[in-house]
Amino acid sequence: MKNTLTFLIFLLCSAASTLDAQQFISREGHVRFFSATPLEDIEAETDQMSAILDAGKNGGFAFQIPMLTFHFDKALMEEHFNESYIESEKHPRATFEGAILNWEELNPTAGWQEVVASGKLNVHGVSQTRTIQGQMQFNAGSWEIRAQFDVLTADHEIRIPKMVRNQIAESITVYVDAVLTPR
Repeated sequence: MKNTLTFLIFLLCSAASTLDAQQFISREGHVRFFSATPLEDIEAETDQMSAILDAGKNGGFAFQIPMLTFHFDKALMEEHFNESYIESEKHPRATFEGAILNWEELNPTAGWQEVVASGKLNVHGVSQTRTIQGQMQFNAGSWEIRAQFDVLTADHEIRIPKMVRNQIAESITVYVDAVLTPR
């Protein structure tokens, strides 16, 4: 995880438009996903999302999630997720690398504000350009973020066997919450 965070920091440092831009990081972001079907709901979560925000002009933002850290209520679901669907040994992380499009419009004293992030979301080794809506607020010297978005299994070549297609939704809802503190 340390190497991945170092890589994320390097990516944003190299993309920064100014050398004195302040950066904010989190090593304990919370991510939860939910799949609802008539037969069964599937839910998992982790508190091991790492994220970095470049508070310079560009609002660069990146995060990574180690896939093996997602925990399910049922051990068998966790095993199938890691071995059959996500193939966590081959694809150990989900990542996002992009920027907050309306970064320059944010007012640090205005409380929660709507934001739009655009970039590449990589899940299961397949990158897709995504635009994700969320909210941010500056609170007690840190940036708080939250977002909810859907990930289509087909977009990331996650194969669902025919015999369980009724138990796993084609669209998975992802929830992200994190507090990014000054680096």
